[in-house]
Amino acid sequence: MKILFKIVFFLLCNYIYGAVQLPLLFSDNMVLQQNSKVNFWGKALSNEKIRINVDWQKNEYTTNADSQGNWQISIVTTKASFKEHTISIKGTNEIVLHNVLLGEVWFSCGQSNMELVMRKVKDADQEMKEADYPNIRLFNVKKKKADDPQTDIPEGSKWEPCSPQSVKEFSAMSYYFARKMQQELDVPIGIITANWGGTGAECWTPSEKMKGNPVLKNIYSRWNQWEIDKVKDSIAFVEVKGLNPKQEEPRSVYMTKRQHRRPAVLYNAMVAPLMPFTIKGVIWYQGTSNREWANEYLEQMKALIYGWRENWKVGDFPFYFLQLTAYKYSDSNLAAIIRENQLKTLEVPNTAMCPTMDIGDLNELHVTYKLPYGVRLANIALANSYHKKIDFCGPLFQQFQIKGDKIEITFSFNKNLHFTGEKLNDIFIAGKDKKFVKAVASIENNKLIVFSPDVREPVAVRYAWNNTREANLLNEANLPASPFRTDSWENIIIE
Repeated sequence: MKILFKIVFFLLCNYIYGAVQLPLLFSDNMVLQQNSKVNFWGKALSNEKIRINVDWQKNEYTTNADSQGNWQISIVTTKASFKEHTISIKGTNEIVLHNVLLGEVWFSCGQSNMELVMRKVKDADQEMKEADYPNIRLFNVKKKKADDPQTDIPEGSKWEPCSPQSVKEFSAMSYYFARKMQQELDVPIGIITANWGGTGAECWTPSEKMKGNPVLKNIYSRWNQWEIDKVKDSIAFVEVKGLNPKQEEPRSVYMTKRQHRRPAVLYNAMVAPLMPFTIKGVIWYQGTSNREWANEYLEQMKALIYGWRENWKVGDFPFYFLQLTAYKYSDSNLAAIIRENQLKTLEVPNTAMCPTMDIGDLNELHVTYKLPYGVRLANIALANSYHKKIDFCGPLFQQFQIKGDKIEITFSFNKNLHFTGEKLNDIFIAGKDKKFVKAVASIENNKLIVFSPDVREPVAVRYAWNNTREANLLNEANLPASPFRTDSWENIIIE
């Protein structure tokens, strides 16, 4: 009787759930990367034979699940088109995916400015009304945290054709990126986005890339200490707050209330389950929540990029990002160090960046005009991954030379280097005393020449190293120069 019950139960489970199962990432309306070997995977019965048929090819793909019921296979895709395809996956049951497109697939990720949705943008009603692009497919990974890497993404995540309805709660920056890409490439675009406001890059980084890193292991030390201190700090805070209602929460209390900010927890729940889905590349916008530990940021971004590439197992895909934009941070020096470390992240192969100092808002952290951000990300991709002749970056600091009482600065992306107005703003120069004063700048042979009559023996220059939107050094494309410094002095603040 027990054996019969088990057989009936087994058959019933197969009937209800199906022996062959796919991750939520594989569904109707999805986009697969064109001209590639794309990865398919899922669950099945132990050692079950899986047969996959795609309507753009005659051959049938077959594989067998392992003893644990896991299976994976690569399927060849053809050139992109706007034809809607069908895919059949068969075992003891059959799953049929409809309205599948072949095109370009990108993953976007970041914190609140990447997360900001279309219903909140400037002129939102009109922008959403015009967002009727059925050949752009949107996939928003729902928020979730996990202590270990997950095998499937959170429930509720799904592919949707871009429409005024589906775009409403979708990342605006990602939508504008996808729209520009679709217009320029004239192929279907799939954009997968995973975002969570107020999160540091460490939340999105694989733990194995941090725990063994001599710089990044400090992240775990901090969290361990916060967990130890939170009870006594909370009691002390309540007592003090009674006397001073404006008293800020102790760091231990503030952080431990926000468990989604723990290292690796968003990588585990929102990024790892996407792997090894075949993507073209990644776009990224983040940095605000790492200011307090700005000096760790270069190591953090290297760990994130290399960690993703190693675990994704689809090659050293492009990783493109924007520099932190202008805002009146109380810790302007730390924000500047974040921007500097974003510039240094370009040491990682197959990365590219564009500065954004000209499109921020000193009084608004979450700028609602997201169009230029999405377009700049798209231009980076179009220029670097699709070889379009597009100027995608402003001048980037390369090197400097001291020549008597002047300092000469050399840039990449320096064609027709110029500044708007009568003078260059926010340029400072210092001698050995490390006291920066406002400088005078001129341009000769596409190099920046910096001078001050008050500093006869200069040793260092800093540009836009403060809270500013007055930075006006540009190139021929009228894209802004990255803030930079020629020194490595600590705790020197320019107001």
